[in-house]
Amino acid sequence: MLDEPDKVLRAAKPKRSGRATARRSGGLALSTEYHRHRLDVAKAHTMMRQYPEAVDVLTSVHATAPEWLASQRYARDILGDVVEKRRTLTPEMRTLADAVSLPL
Repeated sequence: MLDEPDKVLRAAKPKRSGRATARRSGGLALSTEYHRHRLDVAKAHTMMRQYPEAVDVLTSVHATAPEWLASQRYARDILGDVVEKRRTLTPEMRTLADAVSLPL
């Protein structure tokens, strides 16, 4: 599906439904698989030149799993693609760049 980002976006479920969860220390936490899926959605948005949507997806992952996102080279690559195509960096993009150690 990587060569067909429109199919990825159609297959992606809304943010609030279909979340995969795993039990950890008595609470619920989003699973790594779900976060990886969200990165695939962000990549699909980037491939479709929907840069604000890609940033929104990355921001939502950062809000729910900042430590996980910081260790993901895939997230850094996606954000690098967005930064490369944009003339102006938003505050959200700068925050994400810091989070994933993307040099600006």
